[in-house]
Amino acid sequence: LLLLREIRADQWAAEQVDFLLLAESLLMVVSAPLMHSESFCAAFSCAAPKNRLEERIEALLAETHLPQPPNWYSLMWLLLSLFPLIVVPFHQ
Repeated sequence: LLLLREIRADQWAAEQVDFLLLAESLLMVVSAPLMHSESFCAAFSCAAPKNRLEERIEALLAETHLPQPPNWYSLMWLLLSLFPLIVVPFHQ
């Protein structure tokens, strides 16, 4: 169940950022040495097994990612914010 949640979170994150960057960061987590520290936080998953992280990376790389269409709403706000700079040459 935890693996499915993580894969779903990875899919959402892949929509926000480049999926290759996300897979690379997961690979860095897998290859980094595990450091134990004394802390008082809740340990939902004390040690993430490497195979689970590898499954997450494989799921990210196995999906077909199509380029997303431009976000017209954001583009409109960008043009609106640049409007004063655009009209400066036309001012008298």
